[in-house]
Amino acid sequence: MKRKLKVNDFFCGCGGIGIAFKNAGYEIAGAWDFDKYAVESYRANVGDHVQKADIKELHQADIPQADVWAFGFPCQDLSVAGKQRGMILKCEDCGEEIEINPEEYTGNTICPKCSSNNFKAASRSGCFFEMMRLLEETEREREHAMPAVIIAENVRGLRPYLPVLRLEYERHGYTAHIEMFNSKYWNVPQNRDRYAVVGTRNKKNLTFTFPKEQHEFVPKLSDYLEKDVPEKYYLPDEKAQTIIAQALEKLEGLGKCHACITPDRINKRQNGPRAKAEDEPMFTLTAQDLHGVIILEDEQTEESVVTDIAEETGLLDPNGCGKTLRVGGGGSITKKHNYQHVIVNPGGAESNRVSHNGNGQ
Repeated sequence: MKRKLKVNDFFCGCGGIGIAFKNAGYEIAGAWDFDKYAVESYRANVGDHVQKADIKELHQADIPQADVWAFGFPCQDLSVAGKQRGMILKCEDCGEEIEINPEEYTGNTICPKCSSNNFKAASRSGCFFEMMRLLEETEREREHAMPAVIIAENVRGLRPYLPVLRLEYERHGYTAHIEMFNSKYWNVPQNRDRYAVVGTRNKKNLTFTFPKEQHEFVPKLSDYLEKDVPEKYYLPDEKAQTIIAQALEKLEGLGKCHACITPDRINKRQNGPRAKAEDEPMFTLTAQDLHGVIILEDEQTEESVVTDIAEETGLLDPNGCGKTLRVGGGGSITKKHNYQHVIVNPGGAESNRVSHNGNGQ
């Protein structure tokens, strides 16, 4: 009789990876997250073995033996929705912070100030290196407990750091297998790209092949929503009208034009137009998505509207070239920002819509 395979679930969140392994027949040996609400959710979704713990404080003795270590380490410093701090380490001996440069990374990180190699994660996404530390501790103290497979998962923004992960896997005795998948091809009504970085332990002589995406069926959110919903879950008409009136009052105070979530952005970090037809899968909104301007009044020709906007707000120059609208405003203009702006003329026909791009299109 074959024994049941076990998995350790680090950065476990509410249980996405844990549920998947459980459904695949694995036993969850241990699970950890530092957020108490995530732990409560995981306990309800997956099991009672979860613990509230900071990965930076864990040591190899705290970790039960398992065949697989899975770690969807924090994405906030890699995602386009975050500030993109990247992977940053802090020297425990002198306090110096070191930013990991994927183009120059060799795996031999030394503090430039005190020559120490004693580091802790300083950015959330830097916690990847805490997993490498735990592997080092485990191999040093109880080599027999090393996992046969390690699995990292993260967002599309991980791409520049893939050479770092590959090199770290190799340094710790694993061969990296890397693939990006989209959740919409796996019976999930979300359009989310995620990298899977699977490491197979070289001493085990394992083979690994990624499963193939199916593109025949792409689910919509409406496929999963209940058709008959009790009245108590709807907003009363009176309250809905109050909310609408408050929104209209706020719009009036914004002036002739205001920024809006991009109504029509083609292939700018997200794959497809932002104007969606009914039942089309929607994108996840990010910090990059507050772009464009909406005209609140339609009393002039298209040409004079552009000129008035330029004079009144500076959003467009008279030649129709857009400046960058940024969430929070201010700051330097970098290649990370989208220069596209779209003027929407809500009072006129569709043909009265004027597009202007700072990139000359």
